[in-house]
Amino acid sequence: MAETLIIYYSSTGYNQKVANSIAKKLDADLFEVKPVKPYDKDMWAAWDIAQAERKSGQLPELQTNVPDMSQYQRIIFGGPAWGYTISNPLQAFLKQADFAGNPVYPWVTFYDHDEQYLTDLKQQLNNGQVKDLLELTMGVLNDDQSLNSAIDHWLEKIK
Repeated sequence: MAETLIIYYSSTGYNQKVANSIAKKLDADLFEVKPVKPYDKDMWAAWDIAQAERKSGQLPELQTNVPDMSQYQRIIFGGPAWGYTISNPLQAFLKQADFAGNPVYPWVTFYDHDEQYLTDLKQQLNNGQVKDLLELTMGVLNDDQSLNSAIDHWLEKIK
């Protein structure tokens, strides 16, 4: 078993790419958060559904169980920002998860803004310690050299 667990949600493949890259660099275990009903690949269509879920207070049901995080020394947690904050599937995961006192190193991908992501993560994280955030814009995500450089720099910082 690895020392590090990477927990991520990816609706378009960007965050899966980030998670896989970090996992290879750290020899970490991967855990993908999957909603029962996948969101539309189109960002705006998915956002319409996400807004309706938030207004109704009904976060998506997940098809994945929460892993036992007490087996790990650190958690890396990532996914997209939706409406300046944590995506709905990751919020649903956070409601169920106990981070077992582990340090949690988050990353976020975003198209335009992510202002509330870190603040909301600190509020929603159960029994974990939020550490340095890696912010990845679409420009960085679409340039493999920039992405690898950003990940490497962040990993050096959090070691």
